[in-house]
Amino acid sequence: MLSNKKLDIFFSVLILHFLFFTKASEQKITQKEDNLQQSVPPRRPTATATATVTVTTMNRRYRVIEIPLKASTEEEVIELSIDNLPDVAELVDLLRNELSPLSLWLHAALTYYREGKEEEFRDILETVRADTEKSHLQLTPWILEMSTMPDYKQDLLRILDTLAAYYVAQANKERNRERKKELQNKVAVLYTAGDKLTTESHAEGPSSSSNSSSSKNKDAQDNRHELNHLVGRAFFLLVDLNQNNFANALDQADQQFTFVFNNNNANIPTLVGKACISFNKKDYKGALTYYRRCLRNNPQCPANIRLGMGHCFYKLNQLEKARLAFERALKLDHKCVGAMVALAIMELNKKNPEAIQNGVQMLSRAYNIDKTHPMVLNHLADHFFFKRDYQRVHQLALHAFQNTENEFMRAESSYQLGRAYHIQENYNQAFQYYYQSTQFAAPSFVLPFYGLGQMYIFRGDLENAAVCFDRVLKFYPNNYETMKILGSIYAQSADPVKRGMARDYLKKVTEAHPDDVEAWIELAQILEQFDLQGKHNLPYRQLLF
Repeated sequence: MLSNKKLDIFFSVLILHFLFFTKASEQKITQKEDNLQQSVPPRRPTATATATVTVTTMNRRYRVIEIPLKASTEEEVIELSIDNLPDVAELVDLLRNELSPLSLWLHAALTYYREGKEEEFRDILETVRADTEKSHLQLTPWILEMSTMPDYKQDLLRILDTLAAYYVAQANKERNRERKKELQNKVAVLYTAGDKLTTESHAEGPSSSSNSSSSKNKDAQDNRHELNHLVGRAFFLLVDLNQNNFANALDQADQQFTFVFNNNNANIPTLVGKACISFNKKDYKGALTYYRRCLRNNPQCPANIRLGMGHCFYKLNQLEKARLAFERALKLDHKCVGAMVALAIMELNKKNPEAIQNGVQMLSRAYNIDKTHPMVLNHLADHFFFKRDYQRVHQLALHAFQNTENEFMRAESSYQLGRAYHIQENYNQAFQYYYQSTQFAAPSFVLPFYGLGQMYIFRGDLENAAVCFDRVLKFYPNNYETMKILGSIYAQSADPVKRGMARDYLKKVTEAHPDDVEAWIELAQILEQFDLQGKHNLPYRQLLF
């Protein structure tokens, strides 16, 4: 079912990417508006620097990065074609030589990112970070020049926050624990540097001539950047949903999001963060409200917002609305794996041949897009289990386990492996994976406990078997098979209390399933020990007649 914990965890993926999207989306929107004006011819270049770099009067009507010349008196710029971006080393030298403001460095980096050049994006921002970390005596001339500009600290804060958001996204995708920790340490250093900048800005106080409109605008802009910094920090608290202090981190993040929300209730990353936290706290109506506000503030929000809404609708049992939201997400992004998985599960839950075929096809599409997605791998493993292709179950489930740090996901992967070995009568391996699954499982995921209980019975360890089945019965108190097994186990106990429990369980079993001969025989045997006057003969008579 979609209510399984594994789908709750999807929101960790959503929140880690949204902050960076927001910073880049403003550039994308501006670029689209500029593209609409391409019919206006650019001014004729006055000189040519290289095959792809020209000097011209400022013009923002076509796909270029424009770098103002420091010595120009006529607003001349160097144009870099976005369709043929230069090597990063060449760009960095150019930006340094022309004493370009940090805002232009960030714009250039985001342009590389939008063009799929992530390494170049990172290298540009890392160059700024490395240069600004040097002691005052070691600072390069362009940094010394930039540091005197009024927007220097706020632009540097934006660069540090953007780089931190990028590393957060990378850490979320990283499977190697050491590399993941290394990325998280980088994020912590970047946000600490950002904290220092905001503290220095507060110590300096508001802009001089605060009565002027320009100074007021600058103070408002500074405040916006500082709020964005808090949003980034809040998202960082939610990077690892498996951390031991997750509840505490969730509350801390919520406090920061709430602070930003109270200052700017239209801040979309904040709304997404509040939605994610509400969802994890099982406040699905509240989460849905925040997602809807995102759409009202920006109808061009990415597919993940619709995906989040779909999960909320599903939790609220509004299945048709959930389906429409997932379909809309897939229409906005045909590679939205989360939407594919959700729709596939909804199809599989119909349990008719045509719907099952549709669900499996959707999972196959998702697998072709992302062969490391643990949810896709686990669901495909489940499908092949019922197809009796156990070798493929082993491959998919093991791959899923290796490609996630999430404990709930790992619990399901281990369970798939355990039951595959179980049906193949490899009981030692089955025991190992069932047990491993119980160590990762959420409290409500009791299937591995049922399998582990069976393995304990096979080993003759009835005491531990009873513990496992008691765990199952706690969540499914009317489960017929579990009551029957516990009744049989407790019937063999010397403890009168447990024998009494055996009698109660077996009575419930025979009442629910009066044709179960085994249950009637065991009930009669246990009643024989309680009833010395022969009234225990009633179960035998009911069985015979």
